[in-house]
Amino acid sequence: MFKVLGQWLKQAFGSSKLGKPATTSIQQSETNGQLKEPFDSIDAVSHLVPYDENLLERARTQWQFGDWHNLAKLDRETLQHHPERAKLVLLAAAGRLQMGQDSEARQYIQLAQSWGCSKKHISQILISGVHNTIGMASAIVAQSQRASLHFEKAIIVGSPNSDISLLTQARTAYQVSYFDQIGLSTPIQLTQTHTQANLSSQYSNYLKIFKKFESQINSASTHKTNFSFKVQQIAAFDLGQAWASNTINTVIFRHHGVMTWGDYQYTAFYLDETTLRVVRRTLTNSHISTHDLLGQYNLRDAHNSISMGVDRAGHLHISYDHHATKLRYRRSSKPNAIDYWTDELAMTGANEDRVTYPTFILPRGGHPLTMLYRDGVHNKGSARLKTYDEHTQSWSDRSAAILSGADQKPWTSNAYWNHPAIGSNGTLHLSFVWRTDTIGEQKLVNNVNIGYAWSPDNGLSWFTSRGLPCKLPMTQVNAETVWPVSPGSNLINQTSMALDSHNRPHIAFYANDKYGVPQYQHIWFDGEVWHQQYFSARTQAFNLQGGGTLQIPISRPEILIDKQDCVYAVYRGDLTENCMVVTQIMGAKCRLMTTDTASRTKQLWPEPLDYAEPVIDRNRWAEGQVLSLLLQRTQQPNGDLPNKPTTEPVWLVDFSLSS
Repeated sequence: MFKVLGQWLKQAFGSSKLGKPATTSIQQSETNGQLKEPFDSIDAVSHLVPYDENLLERARTQWQFGDWHNLAKLDRETLQHHPERAKLVLLAAAGRLQMGQDSEARQYIQLAQSWGCSKKHISQILISGVHNTIGMASAIVAQSQRASLHFEKAIIVGSPNSDISLLTQARTAYQVSYFDQIGLSTPIQLTQTHTQANLSSQYSNYLKIFKKFESQINSASTHKTNFSFKVQQIAAFDLGQAWASNTINTVIFRHHGVMTWGDYQYTAFYLDETTLRVVRRTLTNSHISTHDLLGQYNLRDAHNSISMGVDRAGHLHISYDHHATKLRYRRSSKPNAIDYWTDELAMTGANEDRVTYPTFILPRGGHPLTMLYRDGVHNKGSARLKTYDEHTQSWSDRSAAILSGADQKPWTSNAYWNHPAIGSNGTLHLSFVWRTDTIGEQKLVNNVNIGYAWSPDNGLSWFTSRGLPCKLPMTQVNAETVWPVSPGSNLINQTSMALDSHNRPHIAFYANDKYGVPQYQHIWFDGEVWHQQYFSARTQAFNLQGGGTLQIPISRPEILIDKQDCVYAVYRGDLTENCMVVTQIMGAKCRLMTTDTASRTKQLWPEPLDYAEPVIDRNRWAEGQVLSLLLQRTQQPNGDLPNKPTTEPVWLVDFSLSS
């Protein structure tokens, strides 16, 4: 096994930025114009001398596990009369490279070529070896996620048609077990024989061999594994000037802020303190119609945003202008109409005096229009559900709150939920954080832990990610915590969640990294365990502190998953010059990616949006894979302090994302 220890590793892998390794998923070697698995691509050389019939299978297994010591024992005399000698000598070269026997490795690679091994095949094995080297280096400095990623890529490159998951586990376990063999009992524990000089020399020589086949490597690397994606703007509509003195029109928690139902797309926003505008776009001909609801609206508090829903009869429902205040709600008098509305109505009258965050969950699979909302305040609240009956045109209450910290002692709390997500089978999924009172004289916002639950029956019963039943109301005590986050970690509330093709949850948020700098993060459930990755590399710290709507340098992130299970995040902030961007954070089939975040980030809108957050049409994305965004440049005074009234144009813009 090669000697991969020294201070160089700490320098190379101690930062959040990883140098670009070769991109992966090289599927096969070339035979008759088609790509085939490396181990099946070399013409056999037949000889009439005895040979070990099991040698190739044994060597292949040793390569898959990473038993470089035994692969390096394979010598030319043993291999030269074997009918599969080209494959075997290349595996022997791979073993020698990992053991640091660079001179012999060069000779064996040249021998593999002379015995008929294609340059593409050699390139694949070398790329795989580079990933293994980086994986070992990452493991040594305790970056286990990065290590697993590169061990997986090593297997994908060299043996793409095998059981990737199983072999990755085997490779990871076998490689890490080698630390004990060389006397490395803990990460970054160095011995006198493992110096920066000999490590750097070994790695440098490895890359020299790798560089010899650079053109083939580049060709093979990009043949099947192009992690780039394309963004195309396909439509844009200027909806006119509207209130922009704060983010009341562009806060992320509007559910829904833009909504497609049938042939129509709807949105709404405040023009001024007396005018709420409703917009309908006809998707078949792009006709835009508007209607203004006149009244008195408190626009000085950005919590008082507008949310929309629609029932199974096509009537629109709209709720607006409250922050722990009495419910304000109307519905349209005619299906699909925006110019006929009821007066303001109560829903049921129960628990409607301290309403915030009205969240309409649209009808699906026999389930009616449902509204989720907070009853209470930021540190003493309950999440409640109401459902709508089109026949009686009336709402009904669910008897128990689904999330609550209102009765906790000695302190109370409140659950802030992310955007609810709907499964392909109609299941309802919620993720959330818990808020207690502020911390210390700084009044640090105290959001802790990320929880999760799902319901098969529109909120009547709830289960954990592992299928255990939840008793209602779910509290900080009995709710499942899927990702623990300590107090004072700048964990943001009310972000986004989406489901992949297996109805498994993915959550985007931000919280502090180990250096105390807020970073965008992505957690997901693979059916067995939860995982986490960062998708930003910010360097400037800030604190969530104080009351009201805060002036924060980065927006909360939206998360999207396409039909191929590519995962994207949409956001704006100091790292994007306040332009709205989209980053691909997972490849197809929820594969982790090795390229840096910057290379996977595309600008959506060229103009800075100041403090706006992404407001998306979730139905349009789910049905047609079109990303529709409501965009407006908006200010946000810290703590909702008074601000000079300003207006900016509101845009409704469609994008296509293609991987």
